[in-house]
Amino acid sequence: MPQIIVKGVTQEQAKSLAMDNCEKLGQIVDCPADWFVFDWQESKFFDFSGEIRHWPVVQVWWFARPQEVQDAVAKLLNDYFVQLGYPGSQISFHIFEYESYYEEGNNFA
Repeated sequence: MPQIIVKGVTQEQAKSLAMDNCEKLGQIVDCPADWFVFDWQESKFFDFSGEIRHWPVVQVWWFARPQEVQDAVAKLLNDYFVQLGYPGSQISFHIFEYESYYEEGNNFA
């Protein structure tokens, strides 16, 4: 936790995203780097013409953080994808409520 779901990139790109950025993310979020979990989900994107190449889609699931932390994480992730040659990325943040989150059967509230 935090959980970062990555779609629209190759498995190798998702793996390098995790390996190259966990330490940086830990510094931004002020938590240990090994708390971050990346989940690569192979995706195909379609519109009316059929399959299309889409830019990276990232969902960040975590407990609420200040806006400036969220902005810094979004910038780090987007900059990574731009460096890979994508025009940008779509990043969304999703908040876990403590009373709704369990780990090993234990509630975080």
